[in-house]
Amino acid sequence: MIVLKIENVKEFMQHLFQTDMFDKFCVGRCEVTTFVNFTTDCRKNPDWYDSDEKQGETGILVRWLELKPVIFSLIKGRKTPSRLAVDLCYYMPDGDMGSMRIQFENGSLIVYTGYMQHEFTLDRGKQQNWDENCINFLKKNEIVSTLLE
Repeated sequence: MIVLKIENVKEFMQHLFQTDMFDKFCVGRCEVTTFVNFTTDCRKNPDWYDSDEKQGETGILVRWLELKPVIFSLIKGRKTPSRLAVDLCYYMPDGDMGSMRIQFENGSLIVYTGYMQHEFTLDRGKQQNWDENCINFLKKNEIVSTLLE
């Protein structure tokens, strides 16, 4: 796990809500605090989808692509939210899962990385690789971050 402080909050939020940068990620949990606290566990409700929408869909979690407009509608306006926390996850073909927690609070934006292995091992190589991939992913998209110790 690493912790990254995002230097330009406005630029990052534009990427989060107005581009497809994070659309391929699933969302494990999302929390928005404005005049009240909105929280979702992001599990799909299969009864909501038509049969043609269900075809080709896998997984129980909603993708950021689907949730993004809903969350954006909660935060757009004159005031920034008091808090925004989005747990993004990416499932690997081998059953492992990488995650990025995006957390905005008190004017500061922090990204926490995480990695869960499908099978127990003491080897942390995959976790370190995921952390490096997250740093490179942000750099590739021109997001400036600082590694916090």
